[in-house]
Amino acid sequence: MDTVQHTPSLRDRQLALEEESLTLGIDRYQKERGRQDEADSGPGRRLINESITPLSDAIDAFVADARNGKPGKKHTAVRWVEKFPSTEIAYITVRHCMNAISSRDTRVQRVAEAIATSMEDSINYSRFREVSPGLYKHIQGVLKKSTSQRHSRNVMEAATRRVELDQFAFPANDGVHFGMKMVELFIESTGFAVLFNDSSHGKDRERILLRGTQQVLEWLDKAHDAAAHFSPIRMPMLVPPVDWVSSKGGGYLTDAGGLVPLVRTRNKSYLRELGNVDMPAVYQSINAIQATPWKVNTSVLQVMQEAWEAGGGIAGLPSRDLIELPGLPSLDMDTYKVEQPEAFKAWKRKRADIYEENARSTSQRVSAAQKIALAARFAPEEAIYFPHSLDFRGRVYPIPGTLNPQADDQGKALLTFSKGKPLGASGARWLAIHVANLFGVDKVPFAERIQWVKDHEEQILDSAIDPLDGQRFWTEADSPWSALAACFEWAGYKMMGTEYVSHLPIALDGSCNGLQNFSAMLRDPIGGKATNLIPQEKPADIYTQVMKVAAERVRREAEGGDPMAARWDGQLTRDIVKRPVMTLPYGVTKAGMRGQLMEKMGNARDKDAHEEASYLAGVLWDAIGQVVIAARVAMDWLKVSAKVAAKGDMPVNWTTPAGFPVLQEYRETLGQVIQTHVGGRRVGITRSVEGTKLDSRRQALGISPNFIHSCDAAHLMLTVCTALENGITDFAMIHDSYAAHAADTDVLAASLRAAFREQYSREVLTDFRNELADQLPAEVAVELPELPPCGDLDLSLVEQSLYFFA
Repeated sequence: MDTVQHTPSLRDRQLALEEESLTLGIDRYQKERGRQDEADSGPGRRLINESITPLSDAIDAFVADARNGKPGKKHTAVRWVEKFPSTEIAYITVRHCMNAISSRDTRVQRVAEAIATSMEDSINYSRFREVSPGLYKHIQGVLKKSTSQRHSRNVMEAATRRVELDQFAFPANDGVHFGMKMVELFIESTGFAVLFNDSSHGKDRERILLRGTQQVLEWLDKAHDAAAHFSPIRMPMLVPPVDWVSSKGGGYLTDAGGLVPLVRTRNKSYLRELGNVDMPAVYQSINAIQATPWKVNTSVLQVMQEAWEAGGGIAGLPSRDLIELPGLPSLDMDTYKVEQPEAFKAWKRKRADIYEENARSTSQRVSAAQKIALAARFAPEEAIYFPHSLDFRGRVYPIPGTLNPQADDQGKALLTFSKGKPLGASGARWLAIHVANLFGVDKVPFAERIQWVKDHEEQILDSAIDPLDGQRFWTEADSPWSALAACFEWAGYKMMGTEYVSHLPIALDGSCNGLQNFSAMLRDPIGGKATNLIPQEKPADIYTQVMKVAAERVRREAEGGDPMAARWDGQLTRDIVKRPVMTLPYGVTKAGMRGQLMEKMGNARDKDAHEEASYLAGVLWDAIGQVVIAARVAMDWLKVSAKVAAKGDMPVNWTTPAGFPVLQEYRETLGQVIQTHVGGRRVGITRSVEGTKLDSRRQALGISPNFIHSCDAAHLMLTVCTALENGITDFAMIHDSYAAHAADTDVLAASLRAAFREQYSREVLTDFRNELADQLPAEVAVELPELPPCGDLDLSLVEQSLYFFA
């Protein structure tokens, strides 16, 4: 087994790296600031929030004075101001004024005209919503994915013309008068800006500019400077992270860019109290995970670099080039529109789709380039480390972004364990299973997975030997880049046999892990069987079970003449069903399922998509309830318990089986929601501050996903602790996917089963209820619902279940 050697200079290099992270973060922040409107920046949003109330009040006073016979200087504006909500006018005005303040060279007339235009747009879009609510909702759904305000506005304008809506427009000069009056009221009510006579271009070309006051400009500069210093680009470490022993002080060596606490929360009192909590399993597990040394998988990196330099567009790697927009045929546009209306519509639709795809792929291209560059930078290092922290449920996350063991397929594939271990016969078996899993052959017994690898060994080896110019079999995998890494590993094994020193993490994945946890805590034999908590000859697949139940209902209703059922009859697949089932224990609603299905269908522009997805969401909701009855009961019980706690004005606190204290505390927000349109998209702006009263609705909606996340987080922590006792030291842990060396996989498999059985040997729902009751006044505690009934599932069977995590 190879070992990692640290030189004294590594610490100095790490200190320099943390300073560089801060510098890079500042540079990135300043570049982003230059690209975005001030109104969309953090400091700008804060000033907007402070401005809306005084400006809204000033607008109301202006109208009141006009009604009392005091019209004011810009009396022309009164009849328009009276027609619209003052808060909406205030928001639109403040946005444009804030952007002008930031540019420091904007004529006040231009600001006034922009305010008037935005008001016209908002009025027309609101009318459109009233006249054609279905089409409006459909288009707004499409525009959520658009990254261009100009494109969104063009789409909305075209849609309003489509419904032949009379467009509102201010009469000549009224719009400017309206906008000027709003600027005047903004200046008077906030004190944030002044009018400035600019004669730098000569007296004949004097301009009146809207500028921020010196105080506001200085505040903005300081606020942006502070924000930049707290926006570091967190990178991997060259030395092991500092161990966590309290709620602060772990991870990076310094606090450059801001101290990273153990738990990502803004609740400072919770963090202070957390530092006094005795939770050895929490500290032991997170420290072991972040102490795992990694290195860049240079074989994968080389292929990814070559593919990227060749233009990308392979195996999920985005294309480096924009998709070319289709040009017009030989006809001019007006003739084309009249003579071939259907072809013209198809041409416009295709252009719109390509435009949106190009806009979306921009962020993907940036992300891919960043991953490749970061991996190339750290490729020479013998070992790199990823400091970790927790969310408020106890889930473990790496602090560095972009490239880390929990990244997407590309990011994960670029990393491998720094230390290696000889495969051995057991490790070779698990490597074969891992290869099959990555190619989607994961719903059959292990023997069939291993046989699949043998049957496809020629293609697997071709992928390793000639990944880009060969058959490219690896690109057909569900996770192509991870599959390529596994192909390289398999080639090494075929060359050197069981003595091959493997560095690849071998993952064991849970079977719809949220439902596994619910089934275990309720001792539910039906859910337990469906999620592989008991031994079976071949893995159970809950997604297929739900699909069959749903498909049977769809078939019956289609035969009965239901047109929506006819649309789906014979079309249901496991892939369509998977996401709604997987997200049920995390609180997905029917509406959420509908959105998932529309996204999966990929035809959000189709007018019928919403209705079709709504129908299927209802069918799946009922089908899931038939397959996993007990989980739905537990979720409802948790919601009622959270509502009772909120009635006592108490947040929900509980301690996970790993000893981590969870605090769920959603407070009501005080303020008013302003509905308007920005760049064609409808936005709801909330002028708010967090109140002191608990939000019972959010408490109820959040409890199921938060509780089950805390349970899977506890299982991960207890698995690491058990595996450490059994000799494992290298971990690649994602919430429902645990990985170690191939040679250690048997031990990891036994450890995670033992930890799961131990976790649910306790009555976790009873513990939760008792803990909650102790916090509530007696007269409120008695309202807590009785515990849901438990079944007779034998949890000891999980230790014999091959496919529990597989």
